[in-house]
Amino acid sequence: MQGQRFTFGPFLLNLDNGTLQRKGARVALGRRGILLLATLLRRQGEIVTKAELMDAAWPGTPVEESNLSVQIGLLRKAVGLAPDGEAWVTTIPRIGYCFKDFITTAEDTVDLPSPKPSLAILPFANLSNDSDQEFFADGLADEIITTLSKIPGLTVIARSSSFAYKGVPTDVRRIASELGARYIVDGSIRKSGERIRVVAQLSDGVSGCHLWAERYDGELHDMFAVQDEVARKIVVELSAALSPLEVTLFPGVASSGTTQMEAYQCFLRGRAMQRGATQNVAVFERTSELFRQAIAFDPGYPAPYAALGMALAQAYYNRWTEDPERSLTEAEALVDKAIERDPGEPFAHGVAALVAMYRKDFSRWAREVDEALSLNPNFAPALSLRATLNIYSGQPRVAIRDLERAMRLDPYFTQGYLHHLGVAHIVAGDYETAVAILRERILLVPQTDMSRAYLASALGNLGYLEEARSVWGELIAINPSYSFAVGIARMPFRNPGDLARIAKGLDRAGLLAWSKTGP
Repeated sequence: MQGQRFTFGPFLLNLDNGTLQRKGARVALGRRGILLLATLLRRQGEIVTKAELMDAAWPGTPVEESNLSVQIGLLRKAVGLAPDGEAWVTTIPRIGYCFKDFITTAEDTVDLPSPKPSLAILPFANLSNDSDQEFFADGLADEIITTLSKIPGLTVIARSSSFAYKGVPTDVRRIASELGARYIVDGSIRKSGERIRVVAQLSDGVSGCHLWAERYDGELHDMFAVQDEVARKIVVELSAALSPLEVTLFPGVASSGTTQMEAYQCFLRGRAMQRGATQNVAVFERTSELFRQAIAFDPGYPAPYAALGMALAQAYYNRWTEDPERSLTEAEALVDKAIERDPGEPFAHGVAALVAMYRKDFSRWAREVDEALSLNPNFAPALSLRATLNIYSGQPRVAIRDLERAMRLDPYFTQGYLHHLGVAHIVAGDYETAVAILRERILLVPQTDMSRAYLASALGNLGYLEEARSVWGELIAINPSYSFAVGIARMPFRNPGDLARIAKGLDRAGLLAWSKTGP
């Protein structure tokens, strides 16, 4: 019906203008997602077949079923969980989907409280003649993200998502819609010798209008002051949407922890490589060298200690060194030095939590991840680390909430969070939802072996034995040496019963014995 509106939980679907809102803020959901949601809402509590949904979203167009799976995955990401912790959209295996019977319809608008302001800082354009200075422009945006993320009243989109728009023409309204951000910050930096020019602007993501813009000229050593000033101006512009207390809590950049520009540049170069798409032994060795150089230039600079600790923790996990255990021990010592030099740096506490996870030190894992999130509530990797802690501690429902928030903050890394979300539903005994989520993850990361291992277990526990064997066959084609013992069994489940249920699903399909003996 034209103009009909549906409300469910904090959401309002307005079919008159084709939008979905959450507490008054528009939710990023494409046209096909809106069509699917409307179809499901009209038949709440009923099973809607895959064919009916594909006809609704792609009328008159033949499409692959995988397209529907991807769109349902995006819809689930957009709406999260219902207030009772259950999924709004339930998968009916081999048949279709069912929307939770928990909505009303209305002709009038719903008066919902405004959410806290959301913000995305895009990578600054490098206007220098030297393309090698790209890392410097990225570092400026990164420092502003880190600073603003520490304000509890702001929702700041994670770097990995905002940096997905690097080199893309800035269409403020489109980017804001795709990231679910109300405000967008972008700008440029030009470095010539020891002189810098920084231009920054804040735009409204709904109207596309500029709210504030400013140019800064100075010496290279003024960079830290420029970062601080840009962040402060943004807080001032958004102060009407923040409480007075939140404005006074503005943390400042604190000169990035060093006054040595050589140390800072080595750190930025190393972090740029550490965050790159390519990660291997060669990248690990080069980033480690840069972080050690940064420490040599300024032994009191905390950031490179934490970054080098992270590099060594990753080397431990990937077996990139001859003695992985020694690498993990060095990582722990380095992150302790980082925290000693700056106890208020959330990144250092996040790395400490990662090391503790590999150590299976649950006490420090919990302590460090809570400290990281108290310092930076928008720290998506720390939310993921706390979620995995709760999964392995037998509290999957708590983990699901953290993972949903991490996906809100970092939508372009959804593929990473989906794996843990699938595992959380397995531990919770919700195998059907786990199957749907893990299938979506495999669509996004076709070469994953671990997600297929968990998917095979969930299918086995549901009694879909042939499907479980088929998925396991795909896994072995990707990683012929995979086995339960070196994969899932290595994960730090505190409750033996949780691991036993996962093993049971594989055993029902005859895969547990297979993984021990091979084909």
